[in-house]
Formats: sequence, structure tokens, C-alpha cells
Amino acid sequence: MQHKFPGWKVLEFAELDSTNNYCRDLINSGEAAEGTVVHALAQTKGRGQGVKTWEGEPGMNLTFSVILRPDFLNPADQFMLSMIASVAIAGFLSTHTTGISIKWPNDIYAGNKKIAGILIENSVMQNRLDNSVMGIGVNINQKHFSAGLTSAVSLRQLTGKVFDLRHCLDSLCGEIALLYNLLKNWRHDEIKQRYTGMLYRLNEKSTFRSSGRKFSAIPRGVDDTGRLIVELPGGGIKHFSLQELEFIIPQP
Repeated sequence: MQHKFPGWKVLEFAELDSTNNYCRDLINSGEAAEGTVVHALAQTKGRGQGVKTWEGEPGMNLTFSVILRPDFLNPADQFMLSMIASVAIAGFLSTHTTGISIKWPNDIYAGNKKIAGILIENSVMQNRLDNSVMGIGVNINQKHFSAGLTSAVSLRQLTGKVFDLRHCLDSLCGEIALLYNLLKNWRHDEIKQRYTGMLYRLNEKSTFRSSGRKFSAIPRGVDDTGRLIVELPGGGIKHFSLQELEFIIPQP
């Protein structure tokens, strides 16, 4: 039996500008129960981290958002939401293929290619997380990507199989609900351990860029605020936030 959110409801759309935007409108209108899932077969303005956009062929991939009410979390702990989304997606994909990892902070990779991304938008009220919109994009059935997306890959490309999107959505949301329940029960250490164990290039010498300078270091994990912990040449340890560090992906 799959785990479900208490307010489990899926709203299906052929096309939206952004599932995150639609969820935010639902919240602002007071019509958003926790566990509401907004799924669109196509997004015209899908967003990634910062100014990035999410590109996908209509009807081929999973593009959806989940509304959560994590008012039990302090704002300082909000990276836990990113952890559960990352672990859920990586776990779901690992049931179908190998070589899945989490590229810090929350991109999901198959080998050295990106297969899924996450955009979480939180609203803080009175020092508590009032609501959260967890936006997720997973490349499922797309066969070809544009020339500018040489680092993208889909589950179909990896396995040669065509997948039922609704079944994938139900399975993935079940994984998220299971991990969210662990979070509600304050099993932070367990979630963090699972996230760390799936980190891309964990304990492997890797190349990074910070302040315009490339350097080598070894990823060792993350701290409680989500900063990446790396071991520098010579043995020093440093913690980097997302704005301070860029992972340089090895090219084939």
C-alpha cells in the first residue's frame, strides 16, 4: 500500500505556465489543503533554481508541485524539505535504473547527466514555515533534448522503456509522503544520513568553482543548514552555501 498525504488530491492540467505558480495562487486564495498535487503535462514557464528554466517536451515528463504545511519546522531547518524531495526522487529512480545520485544541493543525476530538478519555495510566518511549494521535474519518456541540453537524460533513454506518467507520479508522491512523515516525527538524522549517502561524488576528488577560481576538493557531506562540507587540499574543511560554490561536472 502506497503512502499518501492526509489531504491527497491530484489536480491534472494539460498545460500551465508553472505548477509552482498555480500552487501559490491556491494558497493565496485559501483553497490549498496540505498534500494537494498540481500536475501539468506541459509548462510554458517552468522554473529552476535562480534564473534557470526547466525545459521539457509536453506529455513526456513529470512536472508537478506539492503543497505542504510544514509549520512544525523552524526556518533554519528548511533544507530538510530539499533533502526529503531529493531522497524521494533518487529512491524512485533507483528502482528503475542504476547510477542515481543527488548533486548538491538538489539536482538528481544519472551518472554525470541531470535527470531531475527541484525548486522549493517556502513562506515564513512568525518564525515558522507557514507553507511550502515543492516543485519537481523528472525526465521520464523524452527521447531527445535540445542541443543546449547535452547534460540532460531521461529514464527512457537509460532503460529503453516507456513509462506510465500517472503511475510514476503516484509512486514518487508516495515516496515523498513517506519521507515527510519521517520529518514530522523528527527523524532528521535518518533523513540526513540517507541524503548524504546518495550525494554525487561523495568522498571523491572533484572540481569546483568559487569566486571565479577553480579548485579541487572532496565532498564530505552537508551541515544542518544545507551547506556543502568539502575537504580542501592539505586537509582543511570548509562549508559552502549554494551562492558560493559551483560543481564542475566532468565532461565525457
